[in-house]
Amino acid sequence: MARPLLLCALMLCGAAGAQAAGLCQATADVPPPPRALAMAQAAEREHLAWGQQTLDAHGRLTQAGAYEAEDSPRGLFTPPPWQRVMGYWQAVDPAQRLPSLVRFGALWPADRGLLLQAVELASAARLHGLGAGHDQGLTSAEQSAIAAALDRVAVVDTPWSAAFVSWLAREAGLATHEFTFSEAHADYAAAAWTAGQQEAAGTATPYALRACDLLRTPPRVGDLVCQARGRAAGLDSFEALGAQLAERNVGIGESLPMHCDVVVQVDAGGFEAVGGNVLQSVTRRRLDFAPGTRLLDPSYLPSAPAGIERHMSRQPWSLLLQWR
Repeated sequence: MARPLLLCALMLCGAAGAQAAGLCQATADVPPPPRALAMAQAAEREHLAWGQQTLDAHGRLTQAGAYEAEDSPRGLFTPPPWQRVMGYWQAVDPAQRLPSLVRFGALWPADRGLLLQAVELASAARLHGLGAGHDQGLTSAEQSAIAAALDRVAVVDTPWSAAFVSWLAREAGLATHEFTFSEAHADYAAAAWTAGQQEAAGTATPYALRACDLLRTPPRVGDLVCQARGRAAGLDSFEALGAQLAERNVGIGESLPMHCDVVVQVDAGGFEAVGGNVLQSVTRRRLDFAPGTRLLDPSYLPSAPAGIERHMSRQPWSLLLQWR
């Protein structure tokens, strides 16, 4: 009985659930706060810097932008894409241990940090001090080149969409008690789920976001629209995904692959959102509302009957992280 009771409490059962849904609906009619707008503006700036890769309302690529591994700057004083991604990771890990994965065809990837240590140990200056010949060891330029190559490989091999959202949150001015900076979308989404629970129970919380049902709550600029993906893609409803987020937040849940985009524009017909690591770039996508509503058209869901093609945007969208 303990587990069902725990899940009932975590899922905001009964009156508490209605209270949480009511907060979501009421907030949807209020203009977004300044920091939500700042987050959306930062996302739009990055989208521009990456070459404005775009998916139309049918999920078709209509404009290609830069790709994560490219080394060519997009403009004067603008870092190349892979260096921009390394900057996003600093929002998660200021010590720059992440991204860590370097794949090379073996069963397990190598660790970028250990490889960089090996490069440092192979410097010509160090080896000469140990008695090696003058033609032994790496010059400083060679060390820099190898380090850059390792960074670029790690950027390609390590999913960075959550790092991108974490960077946007820092750009918006959020602190650690207001947002969970993480390499996993599920971490900050679970914290938003808990914030909704606390609100519904009448407990104050400093967290900036709450979890809402995307199919029942109109999005605003700055809100995040989220989906489960990969092996978790079967979690295609707010209730199913929420149950997993609740378990994760109390230390029960396992890894939960997700993706979130930041809403940057809303109009009468739909909304546009920007996400990182979508087709290896920062990508803007259009998502239509169902006719006559301000809610996501259900034709984007995998469970929708055949008819309207949504291509890359046909995903199990279910979760809205709403600015409180």
